[in-house]
Amino acid sequence: MTTRLLAWHGVDPLRVEAARVRLSADRLEAHGTSTSAEYVLAYRLVTGPGWVTRVLAVEVAGDGWRRDLTLDRGSEGRWSAAWTGDGVDDLALPGGEVLSGAVDCDLSLCPLTNSMPILRHRLVDAARDGYDRPVDLVMAWVSVPDLAVTASAQRYAAGDQVHQPGGGALVHFASEGFATTIEVDADGLAVTYPGLAYRLHGVG
Repeated sequence: MTTRLLAWHGVDPLRVEAARVRLSADRLEAHGTSTSAEYVLAYRLVTGPGWVTRVLAVEVAGDGWRRDLTLDRGSEGRWSAAWTGDGVDDLALPGGEVLSGAVDCDLSLCPLTNSMPILRHRLVDAARDGYDRPVDLVMAWVSVPDLAVTASAQRYAAGDQVHQPGGGALVHFASEGFATTIEVDADGLAVTYPGLAYRLHGVG
C-alpha cells in the first residue's frame, strides 16, 4: 500500500485543495480538504475492490451555515444519501433507476474523484500503449457547496503518454457540454485539471 500527500491550487473559486490518499492494488481511501473564502469543506472517500465507491462523506461550512452528506453505494449497487445541517430540506437523491448504473462518485471541484474511472479502465496504461480506450459512464455527482446529488454522464479516453520523470498520461474528459484534458501521474492522480486545479510543486 502506498500513501500519497497531494495539494492543488484551485481556481474559480480560488481555493486550496489537499488530500491524503492511500492506494492499494485495486482500491483507495482518501481524506481531503478544500478551503475557499466562502466555505471550508472536508471529505472522506472509501472504495471497494475495482475502485468502486463504497462511501463518500462530506462536511461543508460557511458563515452561519453547514451541511453534511453521507453517500453510500451498497454491495448490490443501490445508492443512498443522508443529509444533516441547515438548509438541506430541498435536497433529494435521484431515483434508484437514475443512479443504478453508477459505480463512482464525483465530488464537484475535487480533482481526486476523477481517479477511480481512470484507474479502473487502466487509462494510463492505454496511453502508454497508444490506445484511446474511450469509456462512457454515469457518475453520482455531488455539487458544492449545496451537496445535492445528481446523475452525470461522463466520457473518459486516454490521450498521450507524459514523457517526464514520474509521468503518467493525458486523459480526455467530457461531460454535458464541457470538455478538457486532464494530466495524471503514474498513479492516475490529477496533476493538472485546466480550469479546476493545478498540483502544487513540491507536494505529491
